[in-house]
Amino acid sequence: MKLTFGLNCPSCGGRVDIKEGDKIAICPFCHTVSLVQGDDDVSVLAYRMRVNEKQAMATVHKWFKKGLKARDLKKVAKLVEVYSVYLPFWKYNSIGLGVICGYNYETHTDANGNTVREKVYKEKQVRKDYVWTRIACDAGDIGITHLRNTEGEVIPLPDDMPKYEATTSKDDAKLNAEQEIQKWILKEANIENVTFHREFVIPKGFVLLYYPVWIIRYDYKGKMYFLTIDGVTGRVLSGRAPGDPVWQSLAIGTGATVSGILTGLTPAGMEIDYRLGVTMFLLGLAIFAGAYYFFRYGSEIVEGDLPKPYRMGGKLKFGTLYVLGKQVRP
Repeated sequence: MKLTFGLNCPSCGGRVDIKEGDKIAICPFCHTVSLVQGDDDVSVLAYRMRVNEKQAMATVHKWFKKGLKARDLKKVAKLVEVYSVYLPFWKYNSIGLGVICGYNYETHTDANGNTVREKVYKEKQVRKDYVWTRIACDAGDIGITHLRNTEGEVIPLPDDMPKYEATTSKDDAKLNAEQEIQKWILKEANIENVTFHREFVIPKGFVLLYYPVWIIRYDYKGKMYFLTIDGVTGRVLSGRAPGDPVWQSLAIGTGATVSGILTGLTPAGMEIDYRLGVTMFLLGLAIFAGAYYFFRYGSEIVEGDLPKPYRMGGKLKFGTLYVLGKQVRP
Protein backbone atom coordinates (compact mmCIF):
# COMPACT_ATOMS: atom_id res chain seq x y z
CA MET A 1 0.00 0.00 0.00
CA LYS A 2 1.39 3.39 -0.94
CA LEU A 3 2.75 5.63 1.80
CA THR A 4 1.68 9.25 1.95
CA PHE A 5 4.17 11.56 3.66
CA GLY A 6 3.92 14.97 5.29
CA LEU A 7 1.62 14.61 8.29
CA ASN A 8 3.18 16.50 11.22
CA CYS A 9 2.90 15.29 14.79
CA PRO A 10 0.76 17.77 16.80
CA SER A 11 2.96 17.17 19.83
CA CYS A 12 6.59 17.39 18.63
CA GLY A 13 6.19 18.46 15.01
CA GLY A 14 7.97 15.40 13.65
CA ARG A 15 6.96 13.83 10.36
CA VAL A 16 4.58 10.91 10.58
CA ASP A 17 4.22 8.42 7.74
CA ILE A 18 0.68 7.19 7.16
CA LYS A 19 -1.19 5.08 4.64
CA GLU A 20 -4.48 5.98 3.07
CA GLY A 21 -7.16 4.19 5.05
CA ASP A 22 -5.25 4.34 8.36
CA LYS A 23 -7.38 5.55 11.25
CA ILE A 24 -4.50 6.43 13.57
CA ALA A 25 -0.97 7.78 13.11
CA ILE A 26 1.78 7.06 15.66
CA CYS A 27 4.70 9.52 15.86
CA PRO A 28 8.04 7.62 15.64
CA PHE A 29 9.74 10.31 17.78
CA CYS A 30 7.46 10.94 20.76
CA HIS A 31 5.00 8.06 20.21
CA THR A 32 2.01 10.39 20.27
CA VAL A 33 -1.09 8.74 18.80
CA SER A 34 -3.13 10.98 16.49
CA LEU A 35 -6.51 10.23 14.99
CA VAL A 36 -6.86 10.72 11.23
CA GLN A 37 -10.43 9.50 11.39
CA GLY A 38 -13.29 11.96 11.07
CA ASP A 39 -16.99 11.73 11.68
CA ASP A 40 -18.96 8.72 10.48
CA ASP A 41 -15.87 6.51 10.67
CA VAL A 42 -14.20 8.18 7.68
CA SER A 43 -10.49 9.05 7.54
CA VAL A 44 -10.03 12.75 6.79
CA LEU A 45 -6.91 14.07 5.06
CA ALA A 46 -5.86 17.34 3.45
CA TYR A 47 -3.18 18.30 0.92
CA ARG A 48 -0.90 21.24 1.54
CA MET A 49 -1.44 24.36 -0.60
CA ARG A 50 1.63 24.73 -2.85
CA VAL A 51 0.49 27.67 -5.00
CA ASN A 52 0.42 31.19 -3.56
CA GLU A 53 -1.77 34.06 -4.76
CA LYS A 54 0.97 35.59 -6.91
CA GLN A 55 1.52 32.29 -8.74
CA ALA A 56 -2.23 31.81 -9.15
CA MET A 57 -2.62 35.26 -10.70
CA ALA A 58 0.27 34.57 -13.11
CA THR A 59 -1.66 31.50 -14.27
CA VAL A 60 -4.79 33.62 -14.71
CA HIS A 61 -3.04 36.11 -17.00
CA LYS A 62 -1.53 33.30 -19.09
CA TRP A 63 -4.93 31.66 -19.41
CA PHE A 64 -6.50 34.93 -20.56
CA LYS A 65 -4.18 34.93 -23.60
CA LYS A 66 -4.65 31.29 -24.61
CA GLY A 67 -7.16 29.87 -27.06
CA LEU A 68 -10.02 31.66 -28.80
CA LYS A 69 -10.89 34.00 -25.94
CA ALA A 70 -11.61 37.70 -26.44
CA ARG A 71 -8.38 39.41 -27.52
CA ASP A 72 -8.82 42.27 -25.06
CA LEU A 73 -9.68 39.99 -22.13
CA LYS A 74 -6.45 40.60 -20.20
CA LYS A 75 -6.79 44.36 -20.63
CA VAL A 76 -10.51 44.76 -19.96
CA ALA A 77 -11.19 42.04 -17.34
CA LYS A 78 -11.63 43.37 -13.79
CA LEU A 79 -10.94 41.06 -10.87
CA VAL A 80 -13.85 40.90 -8.44
CA GLU A 81 -12.71 38.21 -6.03
CA VAL A 82 -9.65 36.03 -5.46
CA TYR A 83 -9.61 33.51 -2.65
CA SER A 84 -8.35 30.04 -1.79
CA VAL A 85 -10.52 27.27 -0.39
CA TYR A 86 -10.36 23.56 0.34
CA LEU A 87 -12.90 21.40 -1.49
CA PRO A 88 -13.88 17.96 -0.14
CA PHE A 89 -13.41 14.90 -2.35
CA TRP A 90 -14.10 11.23 -1.79
CA LYS A 91 -10.99 9.26 -2.77
CA TYR A 92 -11.26 5.51 -3.23
CA ASN A 93 -8.15 3.44 -3.93
CA SER A 94 -8.74 -0.12 -5.06
CA ILE A 95 -7.55 -3.13 -7.01
CA GLY A 96 -9.86 -4.07 -9.87
CA LEU A 97 -10.10 -7.70 -10.92
CA GLY A 98 -12.17 -9.03 -13.78
CA VAL A 99 -12.83 -11.94 -16.12
CA ILE A 100 -14.47 -10.95 -19.39
CA CYS A 101 -15.42 -13.24 -22.27
CA GLY A 102 -16.86 -12.38 -25.65
CA TYR A 103 -15.88 -11.74 -29.25
CA ASN A 104 -14.79 -9.06 -31.67
CA TYR A 105 -15.32 -8.85 -35.40
CA GLU A 106 -12.03 -8.55 -37.25
CA THR A 107 -11.54 -7.80 -40.95
CA HIS A 108 -8.63 -9.03 -43.04
CA THR A 109 -7.77 -9.76 -46.68
CA ASP A 110 -7.26 -13.36 -47.78
CA ALA A 111 -4.79 -14.68 -50.35
CA ASN A 112 -7.24 -13.97 -53.20
CA GLY A 113 -7.64 -10.33 -52.22
CA ASN A 114 -11.11 -10.79 -50.79
CA THR A 115 -12.13 -8.92 -47.65
CA VAL A 116 -13.17 -11.35 -44.95
CA ARG A 117 -14.94 -10.42 -41.71
CA GLU A 118 -14.82 -13.05 -39.02
CA LYS A 119 -15.80 -13.48 -35.40
CA VAL A 120 -12.82 -13.85 -33.04
CA TYR A 121 -13.54 -15.15 -29.54
CA LYS A 122 -11.62 -13.57 -26.68
CA GLU A 123 -11.14 -14.04 -22.96
CA LYS A 124 -9.43 -11.37 -20.87
CA GLN A 125 -8.33 -11.26 -17.26
CA VAL A 126 -7.90 -7.79 -15.81
CA ARG A 127 -5.93 -6.79 -12.73
CA LYS A 128 -5.30 -3.09 -12.30
CA ASP A 129 -5.02 -0.41 -9.61
CA TYR A 130 -7.71 2.26 -9.78
CA VAL A 131 -8.11 5.62 -8.06
CA TRP A 132 -11.65 6.99 -8.08
CA THR A 133 -12.40 10.53 -6.91
CA ARG A 134 -15.59 12.55 -6.74
CA ILE A 135 -16.32 15.91 -5.19
CA ALA A 136 -18.26 15.60 -1.94
CA CYS A 137 -20.28 18.82 -2.23
CA ASP A 138 -22.42 20.52 -4.85
CA ALA A 139 -19.99 21.67 -7.56
CA GLY A 140 -22.37 22.36 -10.40
CA ASP A 141 -21.20 25.95 -10.84
CA ILE A 142 -17.43 25.52 -10.53
CA GLY A 143 -16.97 22.75 -13.05
CA ILE A 144 -14.94 20.35 -10.88
CA THR A 145 -16.37 16.89 -10.36
CA HIS A 146 -13.18 14.85 -9.83
CA LEU A 147 -9.48 15.32 -9.15
CA ARG A 148 -6.98 15.55 -11.99
CA ASN A 149 -4.14 15.14 -9.50
CA THR A 150 -4.19 12.52 -6.73
CA GLU A 151 -0.77 13.19 -5.17
CA GLY A 152 0.16 15.74 -2.55
CA GLU A 153 1.75 16.42 0.81
CA VAL A 154 -0.61 15.42 3.59
CA ILE A 155 -1.19 17.89 6.44
CA PRO A 156 -3.47 17.88 9.48
CA LEU A 157 -6.85 19.44 8.82
CA PRO A 158 -6.64 22.80 10.67
CA ASP A 159 -9.79 24.17 12.29
CA ASP A 160 -9.31 27.61 10.73
CA MET A 161 -8.90 26.35 7.17
CA PRO A 162 -11.51 27.82 4.77
CA LYS A 163 -13.35 24.84 3.38
CA TYR A 164 -16.64 23.60 2.03
CA GLU A 165 -18.36 20.94 4.05
CA ALA A 166 -19.07 17.52 2.57
CA THR A 167 -22.75 17.13 1.75
CA THR A 168 -22.78 13.64 0.22
CA SER A 169 -22.69 10.40 2.19
CA LYS A 170 -19.75 8.00 2.33
CA ASP A 171 -22.06 5.03 1.61
CA ASP A 172 -23.34 6.57 -1.63
CA ALA A 173 -19.81 7.57 -2.63
CA LYS A 174 -18.43 4.08 -2.02
CA LEU A 175 -21.29 2.46 -3.94
CA ASN A 176 -20.82 4.84 -6.89
CA ALA A 177 -17.06 4.24 -6.82
CA GLU A 178 -17.39 0.47 -7.00
CA GLN A 179 -19.99 0.64 -9.77
CA GLU A 180 -17.83 2.97 -11.86
CA ILE A 181 -14.66 0.95 -11.27
CA GLN A 182 -16.51 -2.17 -12.46
CA LYS A 183 -17.28 -0.31 -15.70
CA TRP A 184 -13.60 0.65 -16.03
CA ILE A 185 -12.59 -3.01 -15.63
CA LEU A 186 -15.05 -4.04 -18.35
CA LYS A 187 -13.75 -1.31 -20.66
CA GLU A 188 -10.15 -2.32 -19.99
CA ALA A 189 -10.83 -5.74 -21.53
CA ASN A 190 -11.59 -4.06 -24.89
CA ILE A 191 -14.08 -6.72 -25.99
CA GLU A 192 -16.82 -5.34 -28.23
CA ASN A 193 -19.43 -8.06 -27.68
CA VAL A 194 -19.39 -9.36 -24.11
CA THR A 195 -21.04 -12.71 -23.40
CA PHE A 196 -19.85 -13.14 -19.80
CA HIS A 197 -18.22 -10.83 -17.29
CA ARG A 198 -17.46 -10.78 -13.59
CA GLU A 199 -15.74 -7.88 -11.83
CA PHE A 200 -14.41 -7.56 -8.31
CA VAL A 201 -13.31 -4.40 -6.50
CA ILE A 202 -10.85 -4.86 -3.62
CA PRO A 203 -10.62 -1.68 -1.49
CA LYS A 204 -7.19 -0.32 -0.51
CA GLY A 205 -8.21 3.00 1.00
CA PHE A 206 -11.24 5.25 1.31
CA VAL A 207 -10.80 8.80 2.61
CA LEU A 208 -12.39 12.23 2.61
CA LEU A 209 -9.71 14.40 1.08
CA TYR A 210 -9.70 18.20 1.34
CA TYR A 211 -8.00 19.61 -1.74
CA PRO A 212 -6.85 23.26 -2.14
CA VAL A 213 -7.98 25.39 -5.07
CA TRP A 214 -7.94 29.06 -5.98
CA ILE A 215 -11.22 30.60 -7.17
CA ILE A 216 -11.09 33.80 -9.21
CA ARG A 217 -14.16 35.77 -10.23
CA TYR A 218 -13.87 38.58 -12.77
CA ASP A 219 -16.02 41.00 -14.72
CA TYR A 220 -15.80 41.48 -18.47
CA LYS A 221 -17.98 44.23 -19.94
CA GLY A 222 -20.67 43.80 -17.29
CA LYS A 223 -20.80 40.00 -17.27
CA MET A 224 -19.37 37.76 -14.56
CA TYR A 225 -16.96 34.89 -15.29
CA PHE A 226 -14.79 32.67 -13.15
CA LEU A 227 -11.66 30.52 -13.11
CA THR A 228 -10.41 27.81 -10.73
CA ILE A 229 -6.77 26.84 -10.28
CA ASP A 230 -5.31 23.70 -8.71
CA GLY A 231 -3.65 24.69 -5.43
CA VAL A 232 -1.12 21.84 -5.66
CA THR A 233 -0.08 21.77 -9.32
CA GLY A 234 -1.02 25.32 -10.40
CA ARG A 235 -2.98 24.10 -13.41
CA VAL A 236 -6.32 25.49 -14.57
CA LEU A 237 -9.15 23.18 -13.51
CA SER A 238 -12.18 24.97 -14.93
CA GLY A 239 -13.34 28.35 -16.09
CA ARG A 240 -15.52 30.51 -18.27
CA ALA A 241 -14.33 33.30 -20.53
CA PRO A 242 -15.81 35.49 -23.28
CA GLY A 243 -15.11 34.39 -26.83
CA ASP A 244 -13.86 36.62 -29.63
CA PRO A 245 -16.48 37.64 -32.24
CA VAL A 246 -13.75 37.82 -34.89
CA TRP A 247 -13.05 34.11 -34.51
CA GLN A 248 -16.78 33.42 -34.66
CA SER A 249 -17.12 35.32 -37.94
CA LEU A 250 -14.08 33.60 -39.42
CA ALA A 251 -15.43 30.21 -38.37
CA ILE A 252 -18.83 30.60 -40.00
CA GLY A 253 -17.36 32.22 -43.12
CA THR A 254 -14.63 29.63 -43.64
CA GLY A 255 -16.92 26.75 -42.71
CA ALA A 256 -19.61 27.84 -45.14
CA THR A 257 -17.06 28.27 -47.94
CA VAL A 258 -15.40 24.87 -47.47
CA SER A 259 -18.76 23.17 -47.02
CA GLY A 260 -20.10 24.79 -50.21
CA ILE A 261 -17.06 23.64 -52.21
CA LEU A 262 -17.35 20.04 -51.01
CA THR A 263 -21.08 19.94 -51.59
CA GLY A 264 -20.68 21.42 -55.07
CA LEU A 265 -18.09 18.76 -55.96
CA THR A 266 -20.31 15.92 -54.71
CA PRO A 267 -21.82 15.09 -58.17
CA ALA A 268 -18.34 14.92 -59.70
CA GLY A 269 -17.21 12.69 -56.85
CA MET A 270 -20.14 10.35 -57.38
CA GLU A 271 -19.21 9.94 -61.03
CA ILE A 272 -15.80 8.70 -59.92
CA ASP A 273 -17.02 6.59 -57.02
CA TYR A 274 -20.37 6.62 -55.24
CA ARG A 275 -18.72 6.26 -51.83
CA LEU A 276 -16.40 9.20 -52.56
CA GLY A 277 -19.35 11.43 -53.41
CA VAL A 278 -21.27 10.48 -50.28
CA THR A 279 -18.15 11.04 -48.16
CA MET A 280 -17.62 14.51 -49.62
CA PHE A 281 -21.25 15.44 -49.00
CA LEU A 282 -21.24 14.24 -45.39
CA LEU A 283 -17.88 15.89 -44.74
CA GLY A 284 -19.24 19.18 -46.04
CA LEU A 285 -22.26 18.93 -43.74
CA ALA A 286 -20.04 18.10 -40.77
CA ILE A 287 -17.76 21.09 -41.41
CA PHE A 288 -20.71 23.44 -41.71
CA ALA A 289 -22.32 22.04 -38.56
CA GLY A 290 -19.10 22.50 -36.61
CA ALA A 291 -18.65 26.04 -37.89
CA TYR A 292 -22.25 26.94 -37.07
CA TYR A 293 -21.93 25.46 -33.57
CA PHE A 294 -18.85 27.57 -32.87
CA PHE A 295 -20.53 30.64 -34.38
CA ARG A 296 -23.54 30.21 -32.12
CA TYR A 297 -21.83 29.15 -28.90
CA GLY A 298 -18.33 30.51 -29.35
CA SER A 299 -19.27 33.69 -27.52
CA GLU A 300 -18.31 31.79 -24.36
CA ILE A 301 -15.27 29.58 -23.87
CA VAL A 302 -15.81 26.83 -21.30
CA GLU A 303 -13.23 24.57 -19.65
CA GLY A 304 -13.58 21.86 -17.02
CA ASP A 305 -16.54 19.66 -16.13
CA LEU A 306 -19.14 22.26 -17.07
CA PRO A 307 -21.83 21.35 -19.61
CA LYS A 308 -21.26 22.81 -23.06
CA PRO A 309 -22.78 25.18 -23.99
CA TYR A 310 -23.10 26.43 -20.43
CA ARG A 311 -25.61 28.99 -19.31
CA MET A 312 -25.57 30.47 -15.83
CA GLY A 313 -27.25 33.55 -14.47
CA GLY A 314 -26.88 35.38 -11.19
CA LYS A 315 -24.35 34.64 -8.48
CA LEU A 316 -22.04 31.66 -8.43
CA LYS A 317 -23.25 28.99 -6.03
CA PHE A 318 -20.33 27.16 -4.51
CA GLY A 319 -22.10 25.67 -1.50
CA THR A 320 -21.49 26.76 2.08
CA LEU A 321 -18.10 27.96 3.30
CA TYR A 322 -17.16 27.50 6.94
CA VAL A 323 -14.27 29.09 8.86
CA LEU A 324 -13.91 28.27 12.55
CA GLY A 325 -17.30 26.63 12.39
CA LYS A 326 -19.07 29.79 11.17
CA GLN A 327 -20.75 30.22 7.83
CA VAL A 328 -19.00 33.04 5.96
CA ARG A 329 -20.11 32.59 2.35
CA PRO A 330 -23.65 31.74 1.15
